Amino acid sequence: MDIANIAMDFFRACEAGKGWEGCRAHCKPTASFSAQSEPLAQILTLEAYTEWMKGLMGFIPDGRYELQSFAVDEGRQNVSAFAVFLGTHTGQGGPCAPTGKSVRTDYVYVMEFEGDKIRHMTKIWNAGWAMRELGWM
Repeated sequence: MDIANIAMDFFRACEAGKGWEGCRAHCKPTASFSAQSEPLAQILTLEAYTEWMKGLMGFIPDGRYELQSFAVDEGRQNVSAFAVFLGTHTGQGGPCAPTGKSVRTDYVYVMEFEGDKIRHMTKIWNAGWAMRELGWM
């Protein structure tokens, strides 16, 4: 299987809130994660990030994405996915009681491969913007 298909399978599972159980087959067991966004600053493994996404879908149960762009860089062995996340904070959990407010926030995943497994993923996301839209700030 080529890295484009692996990346797409991972992306779909992660964005559906499948957690590590649904994503692990596409990743190195020690896959790392990074993001320069306050809510994610302490998350250092891809396993922890996929579990964070699973939790997010608990309090934003209508969470979904619109994929805008998907690109493969064979020379660098990475895949980038640009999407928009949409959803409304109606479920229990998160930083406060449900606000009933909705979010539409852009983000990019850059998935770096080693062979046929993701070894590292970077998320590029303006968390402050999203948090304000949801009424969390």
